Amino acid sequence: MTTENDLYRDLLETATRVRRTDEKKSPRPVTHYKHLVREATWRQAWDAEKRKLGEPHKVNGIIWSDAIERCLEENNSVYIPEMAGPVYIDRSIVLKSDQRLIAAPGAEIRMIIGEAGTCMVRNANVKFSQDRPVKMCDGADDNILIEGGAWSDQNCEGLGRGGQYDLENSMPGAHAIFLLHNITRLAVRNVRFRDCSPFAVQLGNARDFVIENIMFDETADGIHVEGPSARGIIRHISGKTNDDQVALNAWDWDNSSITFGPITDMLVEDIECRPGYTWSEFRLLPGTKRFRNGQSIACDIRRCVYRNIRGVHTFKMYDQPNLSKPEEDFADPIGKMSDMFFSNITVDGIAKSGYYDKSSEGVFDICADIDNISINDVRFNYVPGTGEMAPCLVTVGPKALTWPRSKAPGSGWKEVFNPNANPVVKKLAVSNIQVPDPKKPGAYVRCN
Repeated sequence: MTTENDLYRDLLETATRVRRTDEKKSPRPVTHYKHLVREATWRQAWDAEKRKLGEPHKVNGIIWSDAIERCLEENNSVYIPEMAGPVYIDRSIVLKSDQRLIAAPGAEIRMIIGEAGTCMVRNANVKFSQDRPVKMCDGADDNILIEGGAWSDQNCEGLGRGGQYDLENSMPGAHAIFLLHNITRLAVRNVRFRDCSPFAVQLGNARDFVIENIMFDETADGIHVEGPSARGIIRHISGKTNDDQVALNAWDWDNSSITFGPITDMLVEDIECRPGYTWSEFRLLPGTKRFRNGQSIACDIRRCVYRNIRGVHTFKMYDQPNLSKPEEDFADPIGKMSDMFFSNITVDGIAKSGYYDKSSEGVFDICADIDNISINDVRFNYVPGTGEMAPCLVTVGPKALTWPRSKAPGSGWKEVFNPNANPVVKKLAVSNIQVPDPKKPGAYVRCN
């Protein structure tokens, strides 16, 4: 049987496969191509300094897209230093195999609203495959590094949901500041996402990747991994999102994903969530994808380790049909997970009255088939069941919650979840669960 420590050691090896031989070589500064920049004036409603929408106003800026593109083309690397003002781009930065995009920590890169979609960085060989299974990493871009900078699509009120691939929306389901698909040996590190409307990182059809030292400073979603994907590390993540901090969505809605398939061998560790906040949660979504041509693929999630997670209130491990069309886009049958390990978890609850899911009763809210799941070293920062907070560590079973179909009177209702599911969990191991000591404030006692 797979053990947590053995799997953890195996997963750490991913970092060695991603490590580059040229990391100490200085990348080419984009300022060497300053002759290719242009000044521009446009109008936008987003006030980047006040960080909110306001009246449309004039903005003057320098567009660096041509300079960045030429620098990458001639050197396979580009360095964006901190400048007196923002670095504006008017289209996606496209990265090919063996290229590096590095920005200074203080460099602020902004997308001009309306000039393109909201995808700021993508790799060259993204494959869109919503109508059939994709052959994993076939013709993939390889050995790409993205590091540093503060990135903003300037299209966020702190609520989201943007993320068009381009103005024509030619790739529905793509919702990302960084869209990294059909890619191997990828590293993304030391990046701040500020005032972003879509997913910060949308990653899929990927193998051997490390996403680390990421700060969310108001973005719709955090790290969104979709299948097929294998051998990934996501670690040292913090900040505020407006949906899942980290999502492993092997199966997903057709308007939220561009490929589907299994996710396996993932390490998610050292994640700092905001205590008591609605979106301090994680999603794991397996399923079975059925395509219109009759093909299907099992989108399982296997061999995952979650360690050192702080401030979380819910691990959403349940089946969830497409909220906009639940009768059309759903998993059939529900998904499967296996060899799932969770340890060193600090739980900060959220009251049901302030949470969108009134059916939630557990920190680990499960409606999927799972074979072998371990939950160890969990500390509650509240007494379970008090203050409208979840009474259970683990709940297993179908969920029922209805919402109106629309705001129009008489539009009817829809099921948010799948009340007909029949999940089975085998080999559940729970150990060392601690709750507040009623006799000693600030201390904890083991719960039996």
